[in-house]
Amino acid sequence: MGKEMTCLERVRAAYSLREPDRIPVFPMVTYASGTPLGYSLREYCHDVEKMVKGQLYLQKQVDCDFVLSYVDVWVFAEAVGVRLDFPENNTPNPVESPVKSGEDIEKLEVPDPKRDGRLPIIVEGIDRLRKHVGGKVAIYSGGLGPFTLAAQIRGLQPFLKDLYVNRDLALKLVRFCTEYMAEMGRAEAQAGADIVHLGDSFAGPSLVSPKFFRDFAMPYDKMIFDQWKKEGVLTSLHMCGKSTAIWDDMVETGTHNIEVDQTVDLAEAKAKVGHRACLSGNLDPSAVIHHGTTEDVERKTRECIQAAGSGGGFVLSPGCVVMPGFPQANLEAMMRVAKENGRYS
Repeated sequence: MGKEMTCLERVRAAYSLREPDRIPVFPMVTYASGTPLGYSLREYCHDVEKMVKGQLYLQKQVDCDFVLSYVDVWVFAEAVGVRLDFPENNTPNPVESPVKSGEDIEKLEVPDPKRDGRLPIIVEGIDRLRKHVGGKVAIYSGGLGPFTLAAQIRGLQPFLKDLYVNRDLALKLVRFCTEYMAEMGRAEAQAGADIVHLGDSFAGPSLVSPKFFRDFAMPYDKMIFDQWKKEGVLTSLHMCGKSTAIWDDMVETGTHNIEVDQTVDLAEAKAKVGHRACLSGNLDPSAVIHHGTTEDVERKTRECIQAAGSGGGFVLSPGCVVMPGFPQANLEAMMRVAKENGRYS
């Protein structure tokens, strides 16, 4: 048995399709990490100190390999003028879009990640986490795929309609979002992030056809990843739903890592694309992590390791973000099984 790796070394090895000393664990907990400290979801998403404290608390309690500087998925659309209704203990809802015509897109300006909206929380959070755990624990941050962000800014139904009847308008917004996310990721990398991800679930087969992903999402995701890699960071692409039909296209974006959710056959993903990109997944964040017993978690964790752990290039995680109220013992069980059953000789 070789020398034990640091969390960051372990993650870098997995993302590079190598065998680390053991399978890395990514709990995928954002605002839920603040709940044990008494923070509401809204407080966590508006206060960098509370976000950082929540992440450091969770990492210490569970001994996982990642910390996240990330709030809610609407933070990026909000920074360009989407008005949100943000309840105290629930995720925000869009109320009004600033884009109702092509002329409105022309008025949009790429936000400054260090100044505009709540974006500075993410960038400053990276810097603060780096001062605590930098070089040891993997610092994960990121943004949204241009297709998904454009749909958030315009409104999902109007955006999808635009792709049929006003394609120039839709693509103009996608190109704006591409420039925006490239700049966001650069700021995150320069602040000290180790991994910068794109979430592009609105472009996935659960919502639109695979052709939509190939034509209107994949090329723009690739542009962003190409830019981010120049900053020296690892990259990850998250896709909710059954993404099987676009796995090859997800690999074509050039991402180091593909995050698949619980609806996906993890063994099939490993066989089809696991030799070309690292895979992260895919315990059910609700039925297993949130509502399951520790025995459920242990069993499902072993199944994930058996499905995708062989040969390296695998990160154990839930299939998507874990919501507040989960038993900490379930994350501890996931971590315990990874340490016991996820070691490489």
